[in-house]
Amino acid sequence: MKLRHLTLALFLLLDIAYSMAQLSPVKRNTNIALGINRREKDSTLVSKLNIGLVSNVDSLHGFQFGGLSSVVRREANGLNIGGLFSYTAGDVNGAQLCGAINSVSGNLSGFQFAFINNMAHSLNGVQLSGFTNIATSPFRGVQLSGITNISMGVKEGMQISTIANICSSYMRGLQVAAYNYVDTLNGSQIGLINVCSSHPRGVQVGLINYSRDTIAHKVGLVNVNPKTKIDVMYYAGTSTKLNFAMRFRNRSTYSMVGVGTHYMGLDKRFSGALFYRLGQYFEIAPRWTVSSDIGFFHIETFQNNEDKPKRLCSLQLRVNTDYQINNYMSAFASVGYGDTRYYHHLKEYRNGAIVEAGIAVRYNKKKYPLMTGYEAPNAKTTNKEDADTDSTYAYNAPYMHRKYLWKGIAEATGINVAVHCFDRFVMNEDFAKVNLHTIHHNIKTGFVWDNDQFSTNLFAHPYHGSLYFNSARSSGMTFWESAPFALGGSLMWETCGEIEPPAINDLMATTFGGICIGEVTHRISDIILNDSQRGFRRFLREFAATVVCPMKGFNRIISGDTWAVKNKYYKYHDYNRFPVDLSISVGDRYLADNGALFRGEHNPYVNLFMEYGNPFNDSENKPYDFFYAEATFGFSANQPLINGLHILGRIWGAPVYENNNIQAEFGIFQHFNYYDSKPVKDGTSLTPYRISEAASFGPGVIFSFPQVGALTRLEQRVFLSAILLGGTKSDYYNVIDRDYNMGSGFSIKTKTHMEFHNFGRFIIHTDYYRIFTWKGYENKDLTKVDPLYLNAQGDKGNASLLVLNPIWELDLKGSLSAVLSGTYYVRDTYYKYHDNVYAKTFEIRFGLTYHF
Repeated sequence: MKLRHLTLALFLLLDIAYSMAQLSPVKRNTNIALGINRREKDSTLVSKLNIGLVSNVDSLHGFQFGGLSSVVRREANGLNIGGLFSYTAGDVNGAQLCGAINSVSGNLSGFQFAFINNMAHSLNGVQLSGFTNIATSPFRGVQLSGITNISMGVKEGMQISTIANICSSYMRGLQVAAYNYVDTLNGSQIGLINVCSSHPRGVQVGLINYSRDTIAHKVGLVNVNPKTKIDVMYYAGTSTKLNFAMRFRNRSTYSMVGVGTHYMGLDKRFSGALFYRLGQYFEIAPRWTVSSDIGFFHIETFQNNEDKPKRLCSLQLRVNTDYQINNYMSAFASVGYGDTRYYHHLKEYRNGAIVEAGIAVRYNKKKYPLMTGYEAPNAKTTNKEDADTDSTYAYNAPYMHRKYLWKGIAEATGINVAVHCFDRFVMNEDFAKVNLHTIHHNIKTGFVWDNDQFSTNLFAHPYHGSLYFNSARSSGMTFWESAPFALGGSLMWETCGEIEPPAINDLMATTFGGICIGEVTHRISDIILNDSQRGFRRFLREFAATVVCPMKGFNRIISGDTWAVKNKYYKYHDYNRFPVDLSISVGDRYLADNGALFRGEHNPYVNLFMEYGNPFNDSENKPYDFFYAEATFGFSANQPLINGLHILGRIWGAPVYENNNIQAEFGIFQHFNYYDSKPVKDGTSLTPYRISEAASFGPGVIFSFPQVGALTRLEQRVFLSAILLGGTKSDYYNVIDRDYNMGSGFSIKTKTHMEFHNFGRFIIHTDYYRIFTWKGYENKDLTKVDPLYLNAQGDKGNASLLVLNPIWELDLKGSLSAVLSGTYYVRDTYYKYHDNVYAKTFEIRFGLTYHF
């Protein structure tokens, strides 16, 4: 990566952190700008014109521009523009524009624009953003956003968003989005999915509509209210062999959406159909129901010839009979007729009779979303941690404050020696035949970009760095004291551990990725350990902690802590200080080939998620006192075992807003993201997605909103990071084991988290990555260059990946819930010397989640 790009990225991040830290009005302003300014008697700085690199005044009556940031500590009347960050602590009458984050603590009467995020306490005007808009009190005006709008009420106006609108307590006006939520609707909702708790007036228009009452108008394919009977249907027939559908029955009508496999009349090859059916039913006896419906089927054949095109459409009529076996199950049979045609000219393909039979299982409406108003949980709590004292926790033990520097150095060195000896004497690898000459040659040659495979460079090396880091961390060192061990261990291996030239990408990935993974595994192992337990349960804890953090397990063995039973200082984690949200999900993942609906592969998956700490607890502000980590494993011979690994850890944080139960926390975060996949079995040669963010840091803001109605939790998170080292799939570069490009760039991430009482949660992640490959291999003859010394990042150019990931969880019983998630990937790669590539695909996961 070019030095000037790294320097600029780091400077931008430091500027944002500094600007946020300087917001207290009692401190003197740092104003790196020129303009028409004056000092009042109380030393406040009032500006009519202020232009510079960092603009920072108390009051603005005119125009202010900051190349990096623009801050007004009191009121602003006029135009406030910040290149990256713009903030006004008081009221704004005018306009506020920036490239990343706009924030107004007071009232906004005017206009806000940002590519990433807008926030205003009270809004009378317009907000425009590339990702997120937030108004913390009812607003009048318009919100427009690329992803998410959040408002605690809309008096008059509208919200327009590509993915989600959220308005709590009251809504008057218009919402237009892929997903809408409002507590009380007195206006209109237009979107793919509309949800409101109360709907006294107005209209819902969407594919799926839900409201707690049934008074107002709904126009949609699926309309749901508390009296709606929902059936999950499984059946076989002569139209499609096997079928799964959801049936929504209201007063006398019903609608069905479903999927079927192996459409009849094609041949034995796989085919499938998506369908929607709308009908009328009549109860003719206590247990018997007859109905009739008309349905539209979209059919994918995966063939392309004159007789059997890729896609067909079918219009089908049915007459159905249902018999209610018990309160939760019924059996049904159907007869009908189907007319199947070509899409482009509607010429008849085939027609014929339909016969089907199956069972329907009733959904338990006691758990149905928003059936009743929110009821506060029982105030009585039984938290056993309340009885714990200072002598309970190991971090209070005197011996825990001892630091063993030389032991950490010896262990980090020992890791390299052990790995080297294994490679040289057991595996007999040529690259391990090191001598003084090769060490001197490596130091003299300097660093290059190597050509190891994706998983080696961007996962295995960061994991290896975590061992160096935890050699020190488990020897009593702090986070900052342990960080140099990851760098030192990597330098030692790169220069002395192998004869191949040292790699700059290995040094960066091992150091920064090792710090990230190392601190997370160190803290997770603390959660597992408990020195007061005995027997097999103790063995399981020690074994699990060692698997998670091998170096800590090794140190506990040599110190005797592995089998020492204690009645004092026996716990290593305090849940009162650092709450933990841990869940595990298992199920089936469908990965589409090049976006094809029925051409892909299924494989079982396991997903582990942990959120550690409270981002709004200011008393716990050390590195990684707040983090979240997520790992997804796929069990398929064709796909990588590790499908994804995502870690975000807070390095430093500070509160920037707290009022009316609304909190905002600003921080500097470390990012580690790893996506990996391979071409789908029996599909095209396209790799669905592959990208890594191995070394990345940047600012972020986390907003928390109050509980309103059935909405018990609402959080919005926005992060911007500078990628020091990343990797992305290449369509042309293929040298030794490498088929991907490396480089630097940036990423933008947002997360919206909503939880509903007695229902579940809705979460949507939006990630955007852009990685630039600066150093190509142009003007080099690859047939004459030793690939070990090619020293190229890959194909010169840049690549972007957009990841949209909505997640729905439906509570079933206790801590168990059903989860449905979809992930949409869009890759756009620009090559300077090759044809550009644009690809998109998706995956769907369905499974069960258990929250610990």
